[in-house]
Amino acid sequence: MAQSGGTTPSSQPMPKKRYRRKNPITPLDIFTRVMQGDDTITDRQFDAAKVAAPYLHPKLSGLSMNAVVRKGLDEYSDEELAALAHTSQHSSSD
Repeated sequence: MAQSGGTTPSSQPMPKKRYRRKNPITPLDIFTRVMQGDDTITDRQFDAAKVAAPYLHPKLSGLSMNAVVRKGLDEYSDEELAALAHTSQHSSSD
């Protein structure tokens, strides 16, 4: 069966395959190399790394903590102070 339009699948150009490295260089790699004095990194590569970094290496979000405010020295009982002193003496002798 003939196809209309005169194009056959074999006459259509093949799409180009994109070259992908197994271990791509990341923006952090670029920044590290620049910090180490590598002069082979171009300004264009550095600028591209600055733009791409937020997408590949997002900032860490703040950590939530349930911290207990420590008591002041005058708020400890005599038993608690003795226990703390006893613990610190045994840990420093190891």
